[in-house]
Amino acid sequence: MSLDHVVIFVADADRSLAFYREGLGLGTIVDREFDGPWPELFEGITSPRLRAIILGDPDHPERGNVELLTMAEPVEVGPGALPIKTGTVMLSFMVDVAVVLPKLEAAGGTDVRRATLKNGVDVVTLRDPDGTLVELLNLSAGS
Repeated sequence: MSLDHVVIFVADADRSLAFYREGLGLGTIVDREFDGPWPELFEGITSPRLRAIILGDPDHPERGNVELLTMAEPVEVGPGALPIKTGTVMLSFMVDVAVVLPKLEAAGGTDVRRATLKNGVDVVTLRDPDGTLVELLNLSAGS
């Protein structure tokens, strides 16, 4: 079994798109609106129409995708599982922290915290514009 993708319910698709695309450099694989049985599938969703934006590496769309979802009618703001709210627990990315962190902060990242893991890898956590926890693991240990 492997992770296919992570879904994040977001309050403002364009704001979140800027955070993940411009901050982390993820490419847009899919950006479309469509109808479906969402009210039946997710508690707290009242609209059948949603916008799905799938972000990742366009050259390898099968790897590590992040899907941003917004509904035609807003969902409740704040992290949580049921009913559906904006946010999720945590997304983790391996990056060059010195390059990526300033971009994420400029794109709305907040609550930056830094640490070094026991194996020497520098790690930074921050919140995206909707409060989702994002972890940045530095590509080179001890950097």
